[in-house]
Amino acid sequence: MACSYNGQDIEIAFNARFISDMLSNIDTEEVNLHMSMPNRAGILTPSKAQANASEDILMLVMPVMIG
Repeated sequence: MACSYNGQDIEIAFNARFISDMLSNIDTEEVNLHMSMPNRAGILTPSKAQANASEDILMLVMPVMIG
């Protein structure tokens, strides 16, 4: 899986199974994952270029503690 990241460095972890489930339920090749702080939810949306105009998708994924 390739990604492009813009912004300040951040150390955050998500449950890979949750991310995988979300990606399998979005009918698009590219998504955006917006992150603000390590203790805040990530927001997963289809990329603007590939979003389906007939539906509005926004998924939240909560971070997990890094031990």
